[in-house]
Amino acid sequence: MMGTGGLSLDQAPPIDVPARFFLTAPLFAIAAGLLLAWQGPTLLISRWMPGALAATHLIAIGYLGLIMCGALLQMLPVVAGAPVPAVRLVGTATHLLLTLGAAGLAWGLAGGGPTLLWMGAGAAALGFLVFVVPLAIALVRARGAPGTLLALRTAALALALTVALGLLLVAVLQGWIRVAEHTRWVDTHAAWGLMGWVGLLVVGVAIQVLPMFYVTPAFPAPMRRWFAPAVLVGIGVASAAWILGADLVGQSVFGAITLGFFGFALITLRLIKRRERPRLDPTLLHWWAAMLSLCGAALAWAFAAPPTLIGVLLLVGVGVGLPAGMLFKILPFLTWFHLQHRQLASGRFDLRIPHMGSLLSTRWARVQFGLHLAALVLLVCSLWVPVLARPAGIALALASLVLLVLLIGVARTYRRFAALLRSAPSKAGPQT
Repeated sequence: MMGTGGLSLDQAPPIDVPARFFLTAPLFAIAAGLLLAWQGPTLLISRWMPGALAATHLIAIGYLGLIMCGALLQMLPVVAGAPVPAVRLVGTATHLLLTLGAAGLAWGLAGGGPTLLWMGAGAAALGFLVFVVPLAIALVRARGAPGTLLALRTAALALALTVALGLLLVAVLQGWIRVAEHTRWVDTHAAWGLMGWVGLLVVGVAIQVLPMFYVTPAFPAPMRRWFAPAVLVGIGVASAAWILGADLVGQSVFGAITLGFFGFALITLRLIKRRERPRLDPTLLHWWAAMLSLCGAALAWAFAAPPTLIGVLLLVGVGVGLPAGMLFKILPFLTWFHLQHRQLASGRFDLRIPHMGSLLSTRWARVQFGLHLAALVLLVCSLWVPVLARPAGIALALASLVLLVLLIGVARTYRRFAALLRSAPSKAGPQT
């Protein structure tokens, strides 16, 4: 049985609020894959190539940002009993602004011109601002598992700093202001985004959902209590040292943080191995692939591998794969839960609600994981065999397309049964 003890399920927002984020996000991963298939090896020459910058922001803001914002709007009321104020208005504005912002920013970085660049950056920043302020209010009010809350609070703070640094970099690109050693500010922006916002959010989600969905033992108490604040302080110290030119201090602290995430990945893999539910479903395959990618990125950093390799492992291995696996659990769970509520409200007990496991095809979810794994392996290999870049892009686009089709299928099932539950009670026997 899935452990739902301690969850405030009655405070969950309307399902369409998080669902619109989840259904839009795969479109940006498809776009990133098609961009790679179009530009091929040129995109991977350097992280400074316009295509590489565009693909990075399509995934970081369009795909990852949308999924994480949607998941937080859903998680906070349920996990911490702290509804986000005006959740429908906040959800609608955040979704619209992030969608426009990610598209405009990627287009501008790919060569669309300075107007698109600053308009996209402005929309994305406004979207995150609209999201972060009510999120902060909810996080202050939250009362839940301390380890999860601590990780979510630190991740929100890291997001705010990531956005502020991103706006600073756009201003530099536009020539409005100047900073010494521009690349160090870019590295700092990436560190806050990848280690702070994405990394700590993954930690918070793992602490909460692994025991709940997979019946694993809990994470060790010291990790739940100290890991997130230690990472946050570490990024702050390392960033300041890096910008000020204290390279040895900066690299040492970044190395310690990397070692911490390496340990987190190993502990996560060990907990998954000790789970009480032995079934190896596609979501667990994604957890395995993401944690191994995280270990690979840490080792690549330790051995001074090319930054492009580290970026591929983190953005595609962790950033694209893990959210896809979680959506395979989250959207069917939300659909089943909201239909149960509707059934109780309508009294339509003659109607048989589909159970959670039947809402999404496991066979096609495995196909999606296979395509994702192929894209990741091809992308890594393409750094040494450039001709593989275009097949990697096609595989990434196909994996994201299958994800989108699967999610649309779940949403259509919800709409169909929600309509049946709204209709007059039937005297017919149970339906499936």
